[in-house]
Amino acid sequence: MGQTTSQHFLVQRSMSWSKAREFCKRHYVDLAVLNTEEQYFTLLNATITNKVSFWLGLQRQSIFSGWSWVNGEELSYKLWYRRNYEGRCASLEAMLEGDKKLLARYCDEQHMFACQGPVSPQQVMVDSVGADQLNLSWNLSAFMQMTPHSYNVTTCTSTCDTHFYSSTNGSTFMNISISNLTSTTKYFIKIVAFVFRPDSVTGGNTLLQSDPITLQVKRADSYEQDKVITVTLKLLKLVYLALPLLILFCILKKDKPPVLYGDADFESDHDVSSVETIIDVIPEKTRRMG
Repeated sequence: MGQTTSQHFLVQRSMSWSKAREFCKRHYVDLAVLNTEEQYFTLLNATITNKVSFWLGLQRQSIFSGWSWVNGEELSYKLWYRRNYEGRCASLEAMLEGDKKLLARYCDEQHMFACQGPVSPQQVMVDSVGADQLNLSWNLSAFMQMTPHSYNVTTCTSTCDTHFYSSTNGSTFMNISISNLTSTTKYFIKIVAFVFRPDSVTGGNTLLQSDPITLQVKRADSYEQDKVITVTLKLLKLVYLALPLLILFCILKKDKPPVLYGDADFESDHDVSSVETIIDVIPEKTRRMG
């Protein structure tokens, strides 16, 4: 028995498809699920030296139905070595040439098999609650809904803190709250799914972990927000004070005699926009001449 990737384990025992699935569910999570072509080629490259045929968690209910994985998702790519309209369980033929190595077989044939380990959440939603608390939530894949499992959540700022959270059996949604955080604007969070399973070799328990998912969360600094609000309010206050003073100045200006400004005479009925410009740019000089 050997681990081929961080999610998949190749068991070098020959069993029927149904017996292989029972073994995987007891010692891992289920038979291997390869939802995407990327996952298919990752496993294929990891088993390139094993010139064997091994079961995957892929089957169809009848010869007339489509292929689906044990987590309920349909097969989304076509990498069949050749069509076999009688076989209802699928294997990956590592000994064949080329990239197309899926083959439909009779389910009672004896082959090695690949088991699936736990998988991390695909998308995590983050909500900030106060200055020292975060809420994390995500949907559980159909694959993980069928398996009692837990999560290891590590939160790092200047230091790191780790907590464990268990999923409720049959739950489709996971929601956790992280509190007592330090006052900072940036957090680094790592989430790892894990299960404990009996080891088929030693008889003891073994810990199986998923690939970690890492988040970088930025929170707006409340002090900076308050500072921006304060500056804005001060500017608004100046605007409201300047407007009535400007109107009063213009009214008083109409009752004054012409003002000598350098060598030019500016009459009281001069363009108001010129007066406004003088007030804005050189108010001290204007007051001295008034």
